[in-house]
Amino acid sequence: MRFLQMILSALSLLVSVNASSPVTDILYWPVGSAQPSILARVTYDSASMKSDVLSYTPPKNQDDGLVRVGLYTSAPTNNKQWVGSLVSASSLTGNGQPTIRLHLGPANEVYHVSLGAPSAIQGSSNSAQVDLVANELGAQPHLNRPVVVNPDGGNAEEPEEKSLLQRYWWLLPILFFLTMSGGGEGQS
Repeated sequence: MRFLQMILSALSLLVSVNASSPVTDILYWPVGSAQPSILARVTYDSASMKSDVLSYTPPKNQDDGLVRVGLYTSAPTNNKQWVGSLVSASSLTGNGQPTIRLHLGPANEVYHVSLGAPSAIQGSSNSAQVDLVANELGAQPHLNRPVVVNPDGGNAEEPEEKSLLQRYWWLLPILFFLTMSGGGEGQS
């Protein structure tokens, strides 16, 4: 059974390589294990933001331990560097299909993997859904703007001092009301 699975994944890898879409191996690595195992093999197209799961093999053990989900990337200082997230094993083997999020970098390469909540899509429980998360620029600060100052070096936009009437105008209606309603003693 395991041999047949390996042959099918190799054939699907050959088909996907011919389609010129990048193939990414998503790995799971139990905390107590010495090495990772393949969780899923995914192809993706960063131009159309579409992905396809070539193979998905959830872990066999049903314990509630912790599992690392990630991939190996290459860094300038290290040719093979582990990048991933720590999740519970039940999120991979529980009910529903887990959502694997592939975070794409500026060069449209996968730089991080995270695991989402199981999706509500009906189908086989040995399948997974893949979401691509594109790299988007956030708000940029406005740098290198000149600071405007007065000739004496102070801030050019200092607030103008308010007059006494501008500060306490709200007291005038109260004072008017008190003076108009206060004199009722002389009436019989």
